[in-house]
Amino acid sequence: MNNVSMLVDEPVRCGQKQSESRGESALIRKLFLLLHGSYGNQFVSKFSTGEKDASGKDKGIRAAMMVWESALCKYAPDVVETAACRLQKEHPEFPPNLPQFEKLCEAAMPRHTYVDEQGHTSLVAFSVEPIRVDLARHNDGKDWARSLVGRVEQGDKSVRPICLKFAREALGMDRVQVCIEKIWKGSL
Repeated sequence: MNNVSMLVDEPVRCGQKQSESRGESALIRKLFLLLHGSYGNQFVSKFSTGEKDASGKDKGIRAAMMVWESALCKYAPDVVETAACRLQKEHPEFPPNLPQFEKLCEAAMPRHTYVDEQGHTSLVAFSVEPIRVDLARHNDGKDWARSLVGRVEQGDKSVRPICLKFAREALGMDRVQVCIEKIWKGSL
């Protein structure tokens, strides 16, 4: 039966050969440097084994860097950097573990809408032309509204906004109200 230390040591040796051939990710090195600088030995002691490799680096930390790199490779570098910036606010007392940091990366991912994912084009906004109303008196019960709109168009600032809104609605000048009435009547 294999010893647990032998099971751990094998991936580290294999990982050393891979990391020597391809080099460690600069992003992960910066992330570990930031985490060590922010949380001190509290972060490093989570991974440190005390066993050194040929280059004098701790095997546990090297293995942790490889695990973090393989887990975080699915995120863009700017997402990882954004998550690292949010890190001290989310975890001020203790350093995060990998699943906690992955949650921060998920939260920092740009959002995609259903329309974007399906490749649909966005709807084109229709142009809205202002409704012009004859402001002459018609004796139809809406002369008060014509009077208020006429005063505002001439520059009168004493008309309250709510009164102007009601006057515009009464004359059918409010585009939203016109659309609602057309939908209600079934003509739109």
